[in-house]
Formats: sequence, C-alpha cells, structure tokens
Amino acid sequence: MNITNIPDLKDKPYGGAWSVHDKQLLDHRKFVHNLWNESEWDKNELKHNYLNMFKSWISESHNIKGFELYEEACFTQATTEAFSHFYIRFSDKRLRIARGEYFYHNMMGKLYDKQFAFLDEDDLREGDALVLSVPFSDTGNVPNWLETALTVCDTKGIPVMIDLAYINLAKGLSFDLSHDCIEYVVSSLSKAFPLELSRIGIRLQKKKFEDQIYVINEDGYNYINFFSLYMGYHMMKEWNASWLYDKYKPLQDKYCEKLEVEPSSCVIFGIDTNNKYPEYNRGGRTNRLCFSKVWDGRYVEKVKRV
Repeated sequence: MNITNIPDLKDKPYGGAWSVHDKQLLDHRKFVHNLWNESEWDKNELKHNYLNMFKSWISESHNIKGFELYEEACFTQATTEAFSHFYIRFSDKRLRIARGEYFYHNMMGKLYDKQFAFLDEDDLREGDALVLSVPFSDTGNVPNWLETALTVCDTKGIPVMIDLAYINLAKGLSFDLSHDCIEYVVSSLSKAFPLELSRIGIRLQKKKFEDQIYVINEDGYNYINFFSLYMGYHMMKEWNASWLYDKYKPLQDKYCEKLEVEPSSCVIFGIDTNNKYPEYNRGGRTNRLCFSKVWDGRYVEKVKRV
C-alpha cells in the first residue's frame, strides 16, 4: 500500500534521490571505517568537533544570511529524526508542505490529513506549521517564493523547519535564514556522500529547546550514534563541501543536454520542464531525474549510458 502522495520511483533508472557512489568517496569511507577505535577519543570532544565542522561545512560554499544565528546544535539520525520531533512539538498545528516535497512529509499528509494541506490548497494561516526543503526536493533549486512564504510565516507566527539536506549538492546559493519564524534548520550527509545508511545529520536552533533530541545530545549523556558521527566527521574533514558539485557539474551538463532537460542547482538532478518524462513526476509541475545510479554504474545494465 502506498501511503504517500507521490509515486514510488526508486526502481527507475533516474528515479529517487541518491548519493553518487563515487569510487574516491567509497574508498575513503572504507578507510575511515577501519580507523574506528572507540577507546581512542573523548566523546564530548568528538561530538563538538563534528557539530562545529558540519556548521561551517554547510555554509562554506553558499551565501546564507542569518546562518550564524543558529548557535545550538544537535546530532540527529539524518534529517528524518528531526522531522518527527518537529511534528511532535507542533502536533496541535496543521502541517503545510509544497507538492513534490520529500516523501516522508507526504506520508504524514496521508496519515493525518485532518491537519494537513499542500501550500497550493490554502493560504498560510495562523495555526499552521511549515516544513520546506531548500534547495527544494522536487527541483533542487531555491524556491522563487521562499522569501515571500517566510515573511508570511513571520507575520502570522507560523513555525518553520528548513531542510538543507540537498545544500551541498549545489554551490553558490543565496537565501535568508534570519526570519523569526524559523525554529529549526536541519541537514544531513546522505546525499553529499555515499552514507545514506549511516544516518548522519544535524539540527540547528537559535536558542535551546529541551526536547528528547536535545537531551540525548547533552555532554555526559551522549546517547547518540558515535560511529556514524565519526564517519561523517572524517568524510567532511577530507572532502570540501563543493567537491561533488565541482567534479560532476560537467557530467550533469552533458546528461541534461542529451536528455533535453534543465540542469538543477543540485548537480545530481536534471529537471524536465516540458513533460518529456512524465513517469518521473512527483506531484509538482516539473519532473525530476536523478543521475546518480547511472553515473556510478548501479544501472549500467538497465539503461544505455550517455
């Protein structure tokens, strides 16, 4: 049974959204795995090194106004754990997302539709809570209506979570996170590196709000996944945030020209604006093609390589 509002495309050559299993990255992942020795490091020190590095790594290739306001940081199991706690904190509010958003939020819409509406179905209202990916999940681009939506949320007291999961698939993006309405900014390493099963993320806040994620991250308790944290720290230490974009941008341009789609700001995507590939529609006005599995050979026998 499909309880999301979008089709399951992960078995199609260009379906889903996947990290590139680049050989250099895979080799370094294996190297870091072999370095792991829990007895050699201090948990508090490693955690703070990870959080500080991730904060600088997210923003180093972009112009993000207000990012410095988010001083409170927690390790999370990618972004998904943080989403669940946003739902819990604001469970009395109506969840709002844009069509084509990450499937997890679409699932929430099916499960709790009495407190759910897509952004094109109704105006943003007091009593709503908004989750928005930037770059946007369906296009890999910064939404052109982002600033307007956040300004409305400021005015109406609507809490917002910004999902930066795709931020380091792109380079040179500009947007404003200084809005009062933004409660959380989250990101993960599941797309920038072949670490999707390691569940490595971060949640950022302007001020302390002591929920379960915050408590389990406290020094001295540290009830978090240190193996994944260790992996993420050493991958970021080795590879700068624009490495994947810089390496694969020429290949993205080549594939987009061949397939007659538009290059997304996120290097692994091509965006079909002419409905040439309707089978890749996720609910929005365009269709998203992900090149990762074709580039790294996971679909080498199923599609003709460009």
